Amino acid sequence: MQYSFLTNIATLWKIGHVKKAPGTAGSFAALLLAPLCFLPFSYFVRFLLILAIFLIGIIASNKAEQELQQKDPSSVIIDEVVGQWIALFPVNACSYMSLEAFSYSQMYIMIFAFLFFRVFDISKLGPIGLCDRKIKGGLGIMVDDVIAGIFAALFIYPLQFYANLLF
Repeated sequence: MQYSFLTNIATLWKIGHVKKAPGTAGSFAALLLAPLCFLPFSYFVRFLLILAIFLIGIIASNKAEQELQQKDPSSVIIDEVVGQWIALFPVNACSYMSLEAFSYSQMYIMIFAFLFFRVFDISKLGPIGLCDRKIKGGLGIMVDDVIAGIFAALFIYPLQFYANLLF
């Protein structure tokens, strides 16, 4: 089926249409793109990127719901990009400015950010589940992943300070 440009954005083209675990596939795609498109930037630029994708995601998710004729379709995974990048937000930007500064501990931090985000996103604990149930449309699709990303970031922030000791 041919989808609109906005629906393709919401589903990250073909990635959202994988048969099993499209949300995990979207999070993994965001993780893979982060060292090129997110982590090299300052925290201010990261914030602007997240804000832009969040706002575009609301519009694209609304369109996808209409086009796919489903409420919160599992193929809509732009929310996973926002949530995953929020989980990665505290990761030290300086480590990604040059390959010499990159350490294996930063790679482990990225893996933990992925895992924490997926756990919070899937489990829908506390306010994540509340937002998922109460807020509808594109905003509802995006907000629960934002909160899951914030929860994951709260675990990642202190962990990165001890990463060199642990890994």
